[in-house]
Amino acid sequence: MDYSSRQRFDEISKLRYDGNLPVAIERCHDAISAYPEDNFFYKVLGDLYFQEKNYVAASQAYLEHLKRLSQRPEHFKAFARFYRQFTSEASLDLCVHFREEIVKALENREIAPNIHQLLVETFGDVFVIDDDLKTILDKSDSDRHLNEIKSFIESASTDEVRSVIFHQIRQERYCANTKIKEYLISVAEKKMLYSEAQQLVGKIIVKQKSPNPTLIRTLLRMSRKQQDYHYAEQILTIDEELIGKSDFNIQYELVYYFDNTNNGELLDKTLKKMRNSAEGSIPIARTLYNFYLTFDRFADAQILSEHIQKLIDRKRTESKKDQSQDRSEEQLESEQIVWQRVKDLVSDKEHNRQMMALRDLLKGFSHELGQPITNIRYKIQLQQLRIQRGIGTMNEIQDLFVTILDQTERIGFMLDRFRPIVSSKSIQEFFCVNDCIKQVFTDLSDRLSQNNIMYSIRESSQVSLFGDRIQFSQVFYNLVLNSMQAIMINGEIVVSISTIENTIRILFSDDGPGIPEENRKKIFEPFFSTKDPTSGNGGEGLGLFVVWNILKMYKGTIQLNHKFKNGTQFIVRIPIKEENHEPSSNN
Repeated sequence: MDYSSRQRFDEISKLRYDGNLPVAIERCHDAISAYPEDNFFYKVLGDLYFQEKNYVAASQAYLEHLKRLSQRPEHFKAFARFYRQFTSEASLDLCVHFREEIVKALENREIAPNIHQLLVETFGDVFVIDDDLKTILDKSDSDRHLNEIKSFIESASTDEVRSVIFHQIRQERYCANTKIKEYLISVAEKKMLYSEAQQLVGKIIVKQKSPNPTLIRTLLRMSRKQQDYHYAEQILTIDEELIGKSDFNIQYELVYYFDNTNNGELLDKTLKKMRNSAEGSIPIARTLYNFYLTFDRFADAQILSEHIQKLIDRKRTESKKDQSQDRSEEQLESEQIVWQRVKDLVSDKEHNRQMMALRDLLKGFSHELGQPITNIRYKIQLQQLRIQRGIGTMNEIQDLFVTILDQTERIGFMLDRFRPIVSSKSIQEFFCVNDCIKQVFTDLSDRLSQNNIMYSIRESSQVSLFGDRIQFSQVFYNLVLNSMQAIMINGEIVVSISTIENTIRILFSDDGPGIPEENRKKIFEPFFSTKDPTSGNGGEGLGLFVVWNILKMYKGTIQLNHKFKNGTQFIVRIPIKEENHEPSSNN
């Protein structure tokens, strides 16, 4: 929102607060005339009309809001909230008419496909307009049509698959279509629709009197892949009783859960329970051996290693393998041990590096927080003393309030810098890297234009990633803002996107003054900055530190190109695929 639109919004908000709804609505119409493609003021207008209980006008305003959401799908929540309020307060005739207007807009393709999908997922089949998909949704309620469902899914788009899955999730009654649900869960996992698979599994478990162990394992596995166990905790009671009655496959997932939740006591009990399963199974024993090494249980690992060797010797004797096979297995064991030692060394080195980074981060964070807190404390103590002496004035108190607000805003701004790497609110999905970067420049285009900074995006391929789109966007918001601060005025930013051997390679360049050689090794350290930290423009030195951490979530890297002479160039590399080594006892 630029300065002018912010002024308009503040004026409308004040009028609304004062109860002057007619004038607020008039000003909102003026804002819409000034910004016809912006969805924001349509939302505000809809809220104003709804407050007046003018449901017809409110629904029309929100319909226009819906039509303009393609570039702001995160704002769909506001529409969904309004739609629920509308259908609970407006008459049945108005609700039917509003729904028909939305369907008509969908048929006329006035609503973007991504927003259409959100309508279907949130409110159900009533917003499905494809006849073939409607037929499949009806048939998916019975296992009799399993083959037809499979045939449809094989050529279906990801959104169509999601529609079928959400149709099953929304069912209030338990339908006898277990095979179709199980098939959809497997499809969702293959397509990395982990959240959708998780919700469908949870729906089935809740309906069952005795939950299927395979479904429990699947629910935990989907949670692990999302690194978020909140949904599983709502569905399951994950305690000592579950450990005791679970098989190895569930126990395997429980190890990750208890490690994630720092529950050392139940982690110990799970590993002890798994030890029984390892008595006669080499694959299970090896999996447990790796867990022991991961959790620094070297004595247990040594004992289990000897047990594994006994199992191998017994297997050799029973199967009477020839000598060449023996040597092959011995060689495999040796390679595994060497590889594990290498991993241990790398892990120790990484741990030490992380601890040093954490120490520096906390030291800098404490220093940066200390300054505004000290300023606030000093100002308050001084004002208290003046009031006690009877010489304090209201103007001085007003100045004190201004100081407190300024200093708390500074603290809030610094905390906002950390939010992308510590927030638990994360939506995991496929997104187009190219579109994500373009959107960042679109959002910042006004500021770039004001400083006469040009930009260009060069693409040799379209690439996608799976993860949190908002977090990934923050990488390029920070890089662009850094470049703007370096260039100041009259310059250019160039982004080149390509793929090389299953790796996304992004070159981010600007023609600013460049980074002095003495600072190049420090730029990714937290709180390193050459700018004024009180300026409110990112001078805390957290921008590149946040970039580095977000890219690490994607197994990616960022480095400064020291050979680049015409300003500054960063090289971002992100692997497109990651090997997934998931052991199984069913060999």
